[in-house]
Amino acid sequence: MASSILKSGIAAAAVLLSGCIASKPDPVQQAADAMVGKPISVAIQAFGPPTLNLPPCSYCTDGGTYAWDNTRISKQWQSRWVQTGTETSQRVIGQTQGGHGIAPMLITEDVTTPVGENRMMQVDTVDFLCNIQAFTDMKDVIKSIDVVGCTSADRY
Repeated sequence: MASSILKSGIAAAAVLLSGCIASKPDPVQQAADAMVGKPISVAIQAFGPPTLNLPPCSYCTDGGTYAWDNTRISKQWQSRWVQTGTETSQRVIGQTQGGHGIAPMLITEDVTTPVGENRMMQVDTVDFLCNIQAFTDMKDVIKSIDVVGCTSADRY
């Protein structure tokens, strides 16, 4: 009985995990994965000229590195709080005990508060992120290729 409950629990966990793993794969990553083992010219044909082009050299031992940076950044006006100074005030944190003809005294501490205003400023906003980096062997054959961001709709 306990064995069948354990088996059904494992089966239920496997179904739940397969639902998490079965998310839609990124088409750019899939295309990049298919390029492993092929010459770098295949990636250049697919992604265009690389923004970083370091082919293997005669004295290198690691092969080449190629990168494509298709991240788009735009400037936008946004309201941002800007500190223009500080303001110092005091607050009461306690009181001495009075008695025998001595009046109680307040115990205070200085409190510094930033003072500022909202100003319109131009800020950089990442519209989308797309970086691809390929590593090749000494014959310029792709050993690995990494994709960060990049969807088929915003790749270029």
